[in-house]
Amino acid sequence: MRNKLCLGLVAAASAAYLLRRQGKRWGASEEEVSRPLPGDDLVPHPMLETTHAITIHAPAAAVWPWLVQMGYDRGWWYTDASWYRLLETVLWKAKPHTSADCIISELQGLSVGDTVPDGPPGTAFFTVARLQPQKALALYSTSHLLFMAPASVRNNPRLGLYGNFSWVFVLDEQAEGGTRLIVRTRASYGPHLFRVLTLPLLYPGDFLLARMMLRTIRQRVEQDAGGRATQRAEATANS
Repeated sequence: MRNKLCLGLVAAASAAYLLRRQGKRWGASEEEVSRPLPGDDLVPHPMLETTHAITIHAPAAAVWPWLVQMGYDRGWWYTDASWYRLLETVLWKAKPHTSADCIISELQGLSVGDTVPDGPPGTAFFTVARLQPQKALALYSTSHLLFMAPASVRNNPRLGLYGNFSWVFVLDEQAEGGTRLIVRTRASYGPHLFRVLTLPLLYPGDFLLARMMLRTIRQRVEQDAGGRATQRAEATANS
């Protein structure tokens, strides 16, 4: 009985370690996790930091438009799993939607200082804090984390809830022609009780969101790049 209990505890501890590790760095190399990225200074002393990454078989110029058009009621966040859309509807009162499956030309004019909504009007939103075309996009929010709390708690000034949140997307072109898309989250928030109650949810939530987003962006980009290559080949053959 004691041996089974010990084995169960070891298995649970191992699972918790692996989940936390995946939650902090899915797909990212040691170098990508440890290197400084543009936008790190937006939350200089984070209480939470995650770094996720994926390889996309396309140049950075082909990936960039998909990042620029992200946002609620824009191109959305490329998180189209049915369970996640249900969660968005319950928590954010999000309207039914599907993320963009093409590049939307009218959403390509993003600039520093622009607002990128993360929910319906009156809820969370990001501000574009850094923008290096085809290299880096840094979004910053002081509202995002607060919406983890009920309105009665969030709007009570005596409780002193605060939250600083950065979401940075970096494109690193590789010598062989692909691009590494790196996503880093940094957060600093409180007070202490609010952090203790919500921090266990942030790592798995960030992991699931980032994995869905990165995989869908890769799929969209590679399909689009493949389609454009086919069109060029057909045009050349017909010329």
